[in-house]
Amino acid sequence: MAEPDSVNTAVMVLVIGTDTSIFQAGAEARSRVAAYGRLFDAYQVIVMSAPGFREETLEGGARLYPTNSRWFFLRPFDAVRIGRQIARPHGIDAISAQDPAESGLAGWLLKRATGLPLHIQLHADFFSPHFRRNSWKERLRYWLARFMVPRGDAFRVVSQRIKRSLDSGFKIPHSPIMVLPIFVDRERFANAKPSFDLHQRYPELDFIILMVSRLVREKNFGLALEAFADLLKEFPKAGLIIVGDGPERKNLESRIQYLELTGRVKLEGWQSDLTSYYKTADLYLLTSNFEGYGRSVVEAAASGLPILMTDVGVAGELIRDGETGRIVLARDRPALMRALLEARRNYPEMRRMAEKAQAEVLALEPRTWEEYLTAYRRAFSF
Repeated sequence: MAEPDSVNTAVMVLVIGTDTSIFQAGAEARSRVAAYGRLFDAYQVIVMSAPGFREETLEGGARLYPTNSRWFFLRPFDAVRIGRQIARPHGIDAISAQDPAESGLAGWLLKRATGLPLHIQLHADFFSPHFRRNSWKERLRYWLARFMVPRGDAFRVVSQRIKRSLDSGFKIPHSPIMVLPIFVDRERFANAKPSFDLHQRYPELDFIILMVSRLVREKNFGLALEAFADLLKEFPKAGLIIVGDGPERKNLESRIQYLELTGRVKLEGWQSDLTSYYKTADLYLLTSNFEGYGRSVVEAAASGLPILMTDVGVAGELIRDGETGRIVLARDRPALMRALLEARRNYPEMRRMAEKAQAEVLALEPRTWEEYLTAYRRAFSF
């Protein structure tokens, strides 16, 4: 591998992941991989996928290899087969698994077959007690991750929370752990001018709570709806706007109807102009059971929006309870209800904390995409 702190030495990377969106034109993941392709001397990406995808080379040189596996359980083995075919011809220096579970398994098997070092990335908090409670699939991924992490040679994590999990739960003293958060163009959110105002769009609402997220089980929207229903008893003109979509949408619609919140909860679907939502809402709410980072929280903070969140992701780091926002324990309905009421009753204090959060978030490094790419390349200098 490259010498530590060197960004000039040639680095050839073989990446294994599961995100098939990189095959979609215009997808954010595709643009990011194209940038990585320009960053490294070789950037080969094996995507564990179902049938229906084609190999292709992106602008910048990144090469995509779908496994097109007929069966889900064959995907790691198909990834290893492809990896063995391309590792030597491309002079690969390291294998990078995009998660410590499925991708980690494939990466470890390929490491054993080739002798190459294994770099593992953790974007999710696999070791949160709430992660394995989410579903039987997450329990399986948790145990896979526990098996794979001690077998990694270097790690990139997106938050100090995940680093603490690795430091405390595993004996990997000689394996470097780099904390490199997901890149957010914070200046863009801070300086953006809204194209619309939520209060003008919904004049019947005098206090607008915003959530931006995929509609998936671990985001615990049920908790948010229950706390919001209690808020309406004292503040009947409050509103909850949810931006996003996903497999939980029908369940969410049913829950809204059951709690008689129709008209007070707005499901907006995915929106391209998030800045107008962040800039004109009154409070950002995150009720996830677990998060690796919490990108939407960083976007909201950069926009100057007050934040109330569960103790996940960047909670305790960027958002500190009573200093830069409010934090409650995950799944704690009474605590969330109290915090939501207090946020509405003492809103000037929430605004004060939001100003401090915005200043701190804007001062974080790396500040630019170019600085982030330089740091990302250094993650492979081990």
